Amino acid sequence: MKRFFDVFAGLAICFVTSPVWVLSFIIILLHDPGPVFFRQRRVGMNEKEFYIVKFRTMYISQRSSSATTMEKDSRVFRGGHFLRKFKIDEMPQILNVIGGSMSLVGPRPTVRDDVDKMTYEQKRRFSVRPGITGLAQISGNTSIPWGERIRYDLEYIDNFSVWWDLIILIKTVLLVVSGRADTHPPSDDEWGK
Repeated sequence: MKRFFDVFAGLAICFVTSPVWVLSFIIILLHDPGPVFFRQRRVGMNEKEFYIVKFRTMYISQRSSSATTMEKDSRVFRGGHFLRKFKIDEMPQILNVIGGSMSLVGPRPTVRDDVDKMTYEQKRRFSVRPGITGLAQISGNTSIPWGERIRYDLEYIDNFSVWWDLIILIKTVLLVVSGRADTHPPSDDEWGK
């Protein structure tokens, strides 16, 4: 049922938001010509790696070893800040949902370095498909340390229901439309102490 909903809703979202996709292409190419999409290796269900797809929001020439993006990060071009603020940069992940590597709702996919820091219990978050949004994203997102985000992920897994997915999706839309979904980690180390 969840997979059917993901594919159906994903296709509908692509159709409805197609003008936003075109506008995003224009914003990116006007600010920094080059690839429109950004791909990054992430860890998904059963700890299998896949490539997450996003709209590119950083200058191509600005390479850094830090995967964490701070609030006034100079690597992000001006139009990229807009795309990030309203989570438009995340929209291409719908392609991951349609392709089956992600779900609309679930724990956010992470990079391998973060997986290596997790305890056995925390790795339970990989028992389901990762999501574009999830309980941790509507509860503080990157403004809270990884350990707390994982606690929300496990709470979501332990109490899953289609009804809860709908509530998380509605709250996500409200946060995005209000511009309050754009959060930043308090430091370069999202794991905290």
